[in-house]
Formats: sequence, structure tokens, C-alpha cells
Amino acid sequence: MIPLHATATGNPKQLRWVVAPDQLPSLGMVRRAPGRLGALLDSGLIAEIVVCATDIAITVGASRTWRELGDDIRAALTEALADPAGWRVGQSMTSAARVTTITEELLAGPIGALASSHGGSIELVSVVGLHVTVRMSGACRGCLAASSTLRDKLQRELRERAGMEITVSSENPSAATVLSKKVRWLVAG
Repeated sequence: MIPLHATATGNPKQLRWVVAPDQLPSLGMVRRAPGRLGALLDSGLIAEIVVCATDIAITVGASRTWRELGDDIRAALTEALADPAGWRVGQSMTSAARVTTITEELLAGPIGALASSHGGSIELVSVVGLHVTVRMSGACRGCLAASSTLRDKLQRELRERAGMEITVSSENPSAATVLSKKVRWLVAG
């Protein structure tokens, strides 16, 4: 049996199934999956399957819930992973596309919820290679903890999910960065 576990995303219709990287099919959008998983995809009970660097994102169809289909999908996924030759994956996502997708999910989910709970927001500005630039607004703009949130929360989670050395920066510096520059200027001056 192939070990796997599900993690929530910002989309209640989607779960990420974390699987050992050596057990994953090639990266990209799944066009055809083996066995029962393929039948669920073909029938529309599963709307989409995307293979990422460390997991497989599965989105259930509009009229279904994970409560209804979760056990069946888990069993079908386990069986499908045992048949690596049965997978047909469309063009692989570029690393920038994967990073963009993961960043958007995090900002719509747990990282965005954290910022919102403090009266702020974080939005994606750009992804260039393995560098993500975000915009901090509301209470996050100028917050002393903003750089810590980006580094310790967003950057760490991006690196973990994408399996790449991603860096995150804000297009508008935090108060801590501005304060640090002022202190260096005063000490040097």
C-alpha cells in the first residue's frame, strides 16, 4: 500500500493528497488515470486532477462533496498509484506556473486568512522564476511582523509544497525593514 494523506486547500472542493515524490506520476494536468480513479474522472465526479511536486490535487465535481466521495477517491487513488504506466498527464506545468498556483491557493487559504484576521491582506503581484513578489495592504502594510509572515509562513509553505528554493518579497517594505534602514543610517551617519 502506498502511504498518502490529504490536506485541505483554500477550495472546499479540492484536497491535496501528499504522496512520496518517487510514487508520483509526471507533473501536470491528468488527462487519464488508471482504474477506478479514471472512471471517477471520466464520469465528472472528479472535476480535475493535477500532479504537483509533492502531492496530487483532486477537485470533486460541482454536485459532489468530499464527505460523499472521500473514501472512494482515496481507495481509487491508492490503486491508481500502483499502476504508473496507466497515467496520461498533459503538458507539465512550468515551475513558475506551479509556484503561481500554490501561491494563489495559500493566499486564498491559510496565509490569506491569517492576514485577514489581523485586518490586512496579501496579494500576488508576480512570479519570476523562483521569486514571488506580493503586495501587503491594510494592516499588513507597514506591520512590524509582515516580513516574518512572508518568510516564516508563506515562503516556508511554498518551499515545502513546491519542493523548490522559492524566495518571497513584498513590493512595499514592512515597517521593520524601513526602521532597520533608518537605524543603520543613524548609526552610520
